[in-house]
Amino acid sequence: MSTPDTALEVTATATGSGGATASAHAPGRAAAAHAPLAARTGEGDPADLEIARAQASHAQGIVNLRDRLARWLQGRGIDQWREGEFDPAEVRREIDRAEWWVVESPVQPGLILASIRVIWADPEIWGEQPEPAGYTHGVAVDRSLAGTGTGARLIRTAERVIVESGRSVSRLDCDDENPVLKRFYTGLGYTPRGAVDFTVPRLDYRVTVMRMERRLSP
Repeated sequence: MSTPDTALEVTATATGSGGATASAHAPGRAAAAHAPLAARTGEGDPADLEIARAQASHAQGIVNLRDRLARWLQGRGIDQWREGEFDPAEVRREIDRAEWWVVESPVQPGLILASIRVIWADPEIWGEQPEPAGYTHGVAVDRSLAGTGTGARLIRTAERVIVESGRSVSRLDCDDENPVLKRFYTGLGYTPRGAVDFTVPRLDYRVTVMRMERRLSP
């Protein structure tokens, strides 16, 4: 399941070109989103929230997070993600292949606050590549963690996983019409490698994504 990853908690405002945070309130958490972080997460420092390898029990939470973000974006007229893109059974299979990492709420077990997925081939977007690389997808951050640097921590975690696999290239993609997110990835050391059109599986709609990559040091 490869879908274009279009946003993080990069900014709290949407732009006409689709540059919006992919952070969304969990059900019933809208008012709490503006409370102090310690009250929202049970941790005084978001850096203390563990990014852990996902377990099978996290599959539905990953789907729920993605759907929340899709609704949040759609409600602002941003057609980047759509509800129903992720299938729980497929996510469980991906978890069985050790592809997902998550941040789980320390106060609400099962509530996934952030997610990221690393795979080892992405022919739909990158084609066949001679150089081994890791491909990052599924990057999402709950609104309660907006502005805390969690998105950057997720990316660096994926890079560490890629290096530990013996590969030295990290690749990802984002909406080509999202300048905020492209600047975010550029700031993390990623270089644009050209845009391609992509048809989202199961929903049959097309987006143009910018491919980006970063060379990693062992």
